[in-house]
Amino acid sequence: MIVACATQPAPGHFLLMTGLLRALRDRGHQVTVLSSPAFGGFVASRGFAFRGVGSPWLAAQRAPLPFTVGESPTAQSTDHSFAEAAIRDSFRAAAGVLDDLSPDLLLREPTEFGVTFAAERAGIAVATVGIGFLRTGDRLMADGGSLLLRLRAEAGLPATPDDLDALSRRRYVQTTPPSFEQVPQALTTMRAVDPDPGHAAPHAPRLLVTLGTLVNRKELLTRVLAELARIPVDCVLAAGDRAAEIAAHAPAHVQVQPFADLGRLAASCTALICHGGFGSILHAVVHGLPVTVLPYNADQEWNAERMRVIGAGRRVGWDELGDGALAAAVEEMHSPPPLRAARLLAAELGGMPSPDQVADLLTAEIGATH
Repeated sequence: MIVACATQPAPGHFLLMTGLLRALRDRGHQVTVLSSPAFGGFVASRGFAFRGVGSPWLAAQRAPLPFTVGESPTAQSTDHSFAEAAIRDSFRAAAGVLDDLSPDLLLREPTEFGVTFAAERAGIAVATVGIGFLRTGDRLMADGGSLLLRLRAEAGLPATPDDLDALSRRRYVQTTPPSFEQVPQALTTMRAVDPDPGHAAPHAPRLLVTLGTLVNRKELLTRVLAELARIPVDCVLAAGDRAAEIAAHAPAHVQVQPFADLGRLAASCTALICHGGFGSILHAVVHGLPVTVLPYNADQEWNAERMRVIGAGRRVGWDELGDGALAAAVEEMHSPPPLRAARLLAAELGGMPSPDQVADLLTAEIGATH
């Protein structure tokens, strides 16, 4: 089977798909990733074949502006002009690449539309690996979905809200634990990340702190560091490409790391402070860590609320920094109820099918349609 993978040029989105992509490749299937040409180096560093489509851009360079429909920031921006241009460019470029590859399956993440529309137009089977909540037709229509309908019509595709909903649900691989969201029509659930086996849990509290890649801005990291200075708990701050410029501002008990394996770091910590990106939360969940969320944009408010309802997390607003709210949340997250809820969530995630099992299911599903 020939598999094409369509992803936004966003590491957190792509990395949640890599376990399944490796499982498909290990079964002898040909796997090629399609994304912005600027993302090729990152994909190659993960060992996958790559074809660039559309204009060169990276999601981290667009934040906090909306980089795709369905992902508007908390500020509720309605400017989707960049999304429109990016989707149209990738749609036009993808047609030739897909014709060259002749894939049997397009495996997409739910915020990618340009390559996806081209695959639909070519009659290629499409499956979606979820990132956070299911992007239903209603959710997309509430956040710029009219643009998607217009672009679908331009592409000669059916263009109603029901068609968007059908695209989101078709062969949907749910990566959220069922306690996050029930998706009865999902093809399957999947454990997108596994716990790191190489580290023993620490005996004393230790915080993992990250703002991911999309909101990893110096001014935000500096505000977080100011709060951490008031919290007498050992911390490791995964600061990515901002590490060098903020390390001098870090208090002695905060270790600043550049790009790092969040799973490895989470295995050596007792709680997470993050922006609420689903990938970051998932690495905490699989290791049984409670989470304090500082939501900034996109689906982060939803993720924060789900963790709160489950009992394994707490939301702290950016406007609450400076009044002790973050320190109080850290103390609460190390109390028995959140720790117990986090362990239950880890057990739930651990019981979900592995990427190997999902690869077999998709292979059978696509084989049955050919």
